[in-house]
Amino acid sequence: MEPSLLISVIALLFSVITYILHDRRIKKQEGLINKYQLEKIDAERIEQNKALIRANFVRGTSGKNKVMVYNAGKSAARNINFEILSEDQNFMVLNKDRFPFDLLNPQESTALSLTTFEESPDTIRVRLTWDDRHDKKNVHEQILTL
Repeated sequence: MEPSLLISVIALLFSVITYILHDRRIKKQEGLINKYQLEKIDAERIEQNKALIRANFVRGTSGKNKVMVYNAGKSAARNINFEILSEDQNFMVLNKDRFPFDLLNPQESTALSLTTFEESPDTIRVRLTWDDRHDKKNVHEQILTL
């Protein structure tokens, strides 16, 4: 066999082996990327079906304050309930009969009137519960600074 033919055959075999190994690595990477993209799409779909109910304390004048309950999620919340867990309740919550609130769309809010006194605590602990398209009986406990 001629040396130039032998060198060509060896070079061809080396090229084929290199191509096969490279192709396997590329296909493995594509599989990982596809898996990651599918997981990301699923997470986004779940996030689109979730509501996030939160509360904020808004200070007013003469002790007349508000607790704003709002939906920071991407889905509508239903059957929203607001419960005060603090033992020291030296304040008055007005219009609490508004809860359970039927529907709160994304970026919407509702307010509770809260009258505080000099002896009122610095913080109150609240529990918010709601239903959304992703899950029933979602719960979020929060401490509001008065």
